Amino acid sequence: MPPYDARGEENGAKRHRAVLIGVEHYRGARNDLPSVTTNLRLMREALTDERTGVLAPEDLVVVPPDGGGPDTTVDPNSVRTALAAARREVTGLLVVYFAGHGIVRPDGSDLNLMFTDSEVTRDRHHPFVGTLSWDNEVMGVLRNSHADWVVVILDCCFAGNALRAFQPAVGQNFALLTAAEPGVEVPPGDPRTGTEFTAALHRLLTTGKGEPVTFTRIVEGIREAMEPFKAVDGHPWIPDELRHGDDVVLAFATDAERPVPPVLHPPDPKPPEEDENPQDPERPPCLPGRLLSGVLSRLTRTAAVVLAGVVALAGAGAWYFLGGASGGPCPSPLELRVATDPDLRATVQKAADAYTKRDVDGCRTVGINVYDAKATDAVAALRSSSLWQEPPATCPSSGDCPRPQRDVGAQPDIWIPAADSAWQRATADGAGGGTPSTATATGDDGDEPAADAGKSVVDLDRLGPIAYTPMVLGVPDTMRLAQSLQTDDPLGAIISGLEEDQTVEILRPDPEDTEGALLATDALYASSGSVGTLEQRMSQVLRPMPSTARELMCVLADGAHNDLEDRAAVLVPEQTLAQFNLSAGEPGRPSCATEALAHRVAHYPSDVPMLDLPFVRVTWAGADRDAAAREDAVKDFYTWLTTDEDAQRCFTDDGFRGVAKGSPAPPTGDSVLANEDNTSAVREQIPQTGPGADVSTSLTDTLDRYRGALGPGRVLYLLDNSTSMADKRVWDGTGGAKELVARSMSSLGAGDSYGVWLAAVAEGKRATDRVPFGSASRADAQKTVARAGTADFDARIAAGMREALGTLRELPDEEQPRLLVLVTDGEDFEAVKEREQQRLVTEAGRTPLVRIVTVSLQDGACAPGRFGERLAEASGGRCLDPADDIAAELTAEVAKTGTGDAE
Repeated sequence: MPPYDARGEENGAKRHRAVLIGVEHYRGARNDLPSVTTNLRLMREALTDERTGVLAPEDLVVVPPDGGGPDTTVDPNSVRTALAAARREVTGLLVVYFAGHGIVRPDGSDLNLMFTDSEVTRDRHHPFVGTLSWDNEVMGVLRNSHADWVVVILDCCFAGNALRAFQPAVGQNFALLTAAEPGVEVPPGDPRTGTEFTAALHRLLTTGKGEPVTFTRIVEGIREAMEPFKAVDGHPWIPDELRHGDDVVLAFATDAERPVPPVLHPPDPKPPEEDENPQDPERPPCLPGRLLSGVLSRLTRTAAVVLAGVVALAGAGAWYFLGGASGGPCPSPLELRVATDPDLRATVQKAADAYTKRDVDGCRTVGINVYDAKATDAVAALRSSSLWQEPPATCPSSGDCPRPQRDVGAQPDIWIPAADSAWQRATADGAGGGTPSTATATGDDGDEPAADAGKSVVDLDRLGPIAYTPMVLGVPDTMRLAQSLQTDDPLGAIISGLEEDQTVEILRPDPEDTEGALLATDALYASSGSVGTLEQRMSQVLRPMPSTARELMCVLADGAHNDLEDRAAVLVPEQTLAQFNLSAGEPGRPSCATEALAHRVAHYPSDVPMLDLPFVRVTWAGADRDAAAREDAVKDFYTWLTTDEDAQRCFTDDGFRGVAKGSPAPPTGDSVLANEDNTSAVREQIPQTGPGADVSTSLTDTLDRYRGALGPGRVLYLLDNSTSMADKRVWDGTGGAKELVARSMSSLGAGDSYGVWLAAVAEGKRATDRVPFGSASRADAQKTVARAGTADFDARIAAGMREALGTLRELPDEEQPRLLVLVTDGEDFEAVKEREQQRLVTEAGRTPLVRIVTVSLQDGACAPGRFGERLAEASGGRCLDPADDIAAELTAEVAKTGTGDAE
């Protein structure tokens, strides 16, 4: 298939665009990037070059509009606006380019693009303020684009980490080019010539010969161009990419004839019934200014005569361009904002798009902007709704400060959470975050206010469910489990039945992110002895925990987690499980699904409530403009969603169950649930699961327990400082023991307790307290470690480990994560006698659990059966040796317990 060509005859009438984003000026700890302004100029030139460019100058949206400068500020809201507009308006080629600082969490997840006033805080839930999340706010928007092709180019540190969250929509053409591989930082570049990556990209786009310059050709060329250069810390500089679709032309060869754009012919108009002359006598016949300028800019001298034909058409057909059969321009549509759960975003977006396309005469009467927010953020924001209108003037350095505009987005007109429990939490008295809102529940019989939870600036009117899907435990069909446990049993009983015959890992998405995961976690905790042990076990097999059910299944589908896909039973919505069960080529199968992912059977826990997708009308105090029209539009959208066959099909096509008299409808023949791939996997008739009472208190307690299990943590480093460490040159310098410890401390936060002990002491003596265990300044602790010296004694490994385990277990709170890090050259570690080794392995497996990460700076120490590997297996920890990337892996392991953030 030939590559997509924005200049091709079939694409000439489509809307193309490039959104070029560059941030030169930064406040706070980040350095300015003077090369960014040059980068923007280079990209403008490359994309709009008169001979080789695929776009016209007016197809460019540049942020900042003036191209930047040393004092120009750029905020993420302007980029959000530009991306949202591009998603809605572009129908052809969409190019998005970013140059600036990038930042990730310690484990490499959650790439965020940084802007002038971006901040890094100690809040583990919202560490980055004033940034754009690649996963949620860039990829999440662009995967719903109407464009034929989307191409994203990232020139920033950690750009390659975006590849981890590359999840285009099914059938979407999408390409991502990153300046370097995951985890790699790139140099700031030269203000005169731009960054090395963008300068090389400019050369490739403007000097190609022979064939058009396609995305795949650029990938090959940019890697060759960057080969002589080194990234930060001497890393090889290798640009990376992922592509979903065939190929796309991004520039033309310098020796190719510039193609003549096609003549734009509007369809034959249907004359208005009441007015024989569709032209307004006061308005001369013409094309819309934006369209005309776009045509003119694409005309060559020889093709300019085409304009005469277009103008001739205007006398009979300008009414078509200027407003359809109404005879005039379309009025601005009423804009509705819909906030929804991340698990629902794609389906709700599909339904919203279908709703707006119903409008007749070519004029849209309503526009719908759909966005998702973490379930916990949405609830907290609606409970603190006044902060939407009057955000706090300042926030503490911890970042623990509710800011709905940051955490959720614009004030919604409609809220579609995954389950009624979210509405309960948003309207409940007591704990939950912020000022409770006023709630009304309107049922089929029109009942009026059911609860008044106090003063607020928002009313949450629950109109009713729009679709259903139960939460299920998806069990690989290769596992043994009694058929009788498929329905009517609590989650704990199903898991116990599974664990009788095989090893199984229970996984679910992050309960902070989706309501379904929170409801599943509530039932999971009810049957678990130790929440801390449960969460730490999950983190051992998969970290970070994916945000949504789809992301969790995609991670398992990549087959890169030591056969985890075959051992994992997943708590996900039934509709997600059903989609991933589909065979290759079946409509509705997620693009990330692979044959590595086993077919799964749904088991329906009786103690996990059904997801009922309630439609909640959100009314704001003082928002009187267009209030009546807005209320009518909201109610009309709800009525359409629940009664129109096309609307319900949007949900049933994605595996949801429709609405039938206020209850879940059985799957219809065209539903994913009825596909033969799911015949034995799901039940046609399902019981009403979960408690019918208010579960808000229980869920709030579950969130508290979850957050407690993840931090703040207790970390103790036991450092072998015997003279053999210096003799083997593994004590000082890059990659040495002290540098590894100090670097991993970037994963520790102000709330964590930690210390550093030195194990080389005289026989019978306690380990030396180099950094006393407790709360400390991270910078001071790192400096103290850097000044540590060796001692002319053997490292007392066994005695130091026993004392360290006792210290970490002193507090009775079993939920708090604990970590012991042992760093050694292996000499004294391997000298521990076998009987003592066995005692320590037994001690390592006791509760409260302390994960042990052994770092051996000699090869082979982590081989199966060796002491370090046995400690790791008993405690759920790790053994790292030179075969691993010790610096990165140790930092990630500490991040599982600590609450800091690495950049």
